[in-house]
Amino acid sequence: MKETNNYPFILVHGFLCWGNEDRLNDVIPLFGMWNGSAKVALCDAGYIADTPSVGMFSGIWDRACELYAKIKGGRVDYGKVHSERCGHARYGKTYPGIVPNWGELDDAGKIQKINLIGHSFGGPTLRQLIHLLAEGSEEERAGTPEDELSDLFKGGKVKWVHSCTTLAGTVNGVTLPEQIDKFIVPVEVVVGALSMLTSGTWFSKVYGFHLDRFGVSSQTEHIPFRLKPIMDFVGLKEDNIGWELGRELCQELSKDFHVYDNIYYFSYYGVRTAINKKGKMAGTKDMWFAMKPFARLAGNINIDQIGKEWAPNDGLVNVPSAHHPFNDPWQDFDPANIKPGIWNVMPQEYKDHTSYMGILEKKEDYANFFLEIADRVTDLPVIE
Repeated sequence: MKETNNYPFILVHGFLCWGNEDRLNDVIPLFGMWNGSAKVALCDAGYIADTPSVGMFSGIWDRACELYAKIKGGRVDYGKVHSERCGHARYGKTYPGIVPNWGELDDAGKIQKINLIGHSFGGPTLRQLIHLLAEGSEEERAGTPEDELSDLFKGGKVKWVHSCTTLAGTVNGVTLPEQIDKFIVPVEVVVGALSMLTSGTWFSKVYGFHLDRFGVSSQTEHIPFRLKPIMDFVGLKEDNIGWELGRELCQELSKDFHVYDNIYYFSYYGVRTAINKKGKMAGTKDMWFAMKPFARLAGNINIDQIGKEWAPNDGLVNVPSAHHPFNDPWQDFDPANIKPGIWNVMPQEYKDHTSYMGILEKKEDYANFFLEIADRVTDLPVIE
């Protein structure tokens, strides 16, 4: 097929992970780990690609707002209504923009679009961003003076996106938060405390918590240790990845999301679990060792109540979550019949959750995986 566009690729990480603002990414790129770099592979092939950092403990709304500012350029605006409801600062940092002409018309009168790729919690983050681009926020429009309203909340920008690809995306929520919910709050207290203790130090620059809007963490300045900001963050369900990863809240927050006829959607998912000799779901022998305890939890605890279809997983994400968003149309991937406005679901792969980050993957295979994605969507007809 003939190349029809060369739109930039934005790769978005998930929970606990990092991007180009974190110095860790210079040594261990999230999309590549110790087996190369997807960004480098794409750029070497002539594509434009970047891997922005978004809040690794943040909810999908805040991550989408950060992503918008980092791609387009400008100051992060989390929304007047949203920030007041969630008790954090309205504005974040200012960025020059990865694609500053995003959404503008070129010399031929064509819109500058982008391609979005999201791993894990990056999947629902992309769906939130696309929803805001298309629909804006009625709540923010009603509660914000017009001259203060961020362009993101005005809507009308659905044509700014060419494709959306999820890699083991948590688009319907996962079972693990339900099974270890008693640990979520204690873990987040520790996270909040560590973020404040490390603010402004070398550690925050290497691996930043990106919670400045809560007065908890900063990569640039030291914040005195105070308990209240930590408890304010921990006390939230919305705006908090620990809860938004769960099936109930994830599906509630995304109930109004849907697909658009001008965007191509793809989902990839893997399984590296099987029933063992004891009749339990467990990681296979070649699953990365760090995933195996979580694979057992995700595949066994409360599965009889949840539904056995949720048992197969990639070590973190259950198959029904990564396959496609429940309320959206989908079809099995057919290279001769790729349609926009519907999820094209790729064949199940023998991979675990970290395979999409490059762990245990061959360097050449990992690079080719992203090049195949890029070649495919670059060849697809542009829908204005």
